[in-house]
Amino acid sequence: MKLVKLIIPPKKIMTQTNWGDPVMYHYYPGPNIIYRKRLKNTFKLMRPYRFQHLLEIGYGSGIFLPTLSKMADKVTALDIHKEAAAVRRMLDWYQVSNVKLMSGDIMKMPFPDQTFDGCVVVSTLEDIQDSARAVSEIKRVLKPGAHLFVSFPVENIATNAFFRLIGENPHEIHPSDHRYILNFLSKNFQIEQILKLPNFIPLDLSLYVSVHCRN
Repeated sequence: MKLVKLIIPPKKIMTQTNWGDPVMYHYYPGPNIIYRKRLKNTFKLMRPYRFQHLLEIGYGSGIFLPTLSKMADKVTALDIHKEAAAVRRMLDWYQVSNVKLMSGDIMKMPFPDQTFDGCVVVSTLEDIQDSARAVSEIKRVLKPGAHLFVSFPVENIATNAFFRLIGENPHEIHPSDHRYILNFLSKNFQIEQILKLPNFIPLDLSLYVSVHCRN
């Protein structure tokens, strides 16, 4: 299998798709270390695998899609925002042709049961009030044995302080905390590996967590 490398698109071709899209933090000195590392950790978990049909839920600006397009025969990307045309222009810049952008709700995805052999969800489940229901819906569309990669922030004093520093109420923007998400992931899937940011401290004291699950 050809070695795939993580692609971080240049800032000039990226579009912030809504007020909550953190895409520009990938380019600001300081925050870019954390925001790029979360993608690197997710990619590290995914890198050993090749997918026939990969689903990305909450693709946002599409920053991960040039990389994901190299890891699967076909990629379907789902989000509720209205900026798919801007994301498509970015993908065209990379001459990506195997990614389909779709509009839809994670709570009721427009896919038949057992459609995908892989799924990636980065910084999305924490934004959902009832992420347990979303996890059940993800399970529905995954084939038996499929891989699921989920990344989300850890809630603690440090991360809450960061979000307040940038003018956000952490409990409003992230109604589902990491313990809640991990609980429902473990109830629905077999957890294979967890990477923390940084990886040498206890999970509850870390900043971000990436999880590899099997259906």
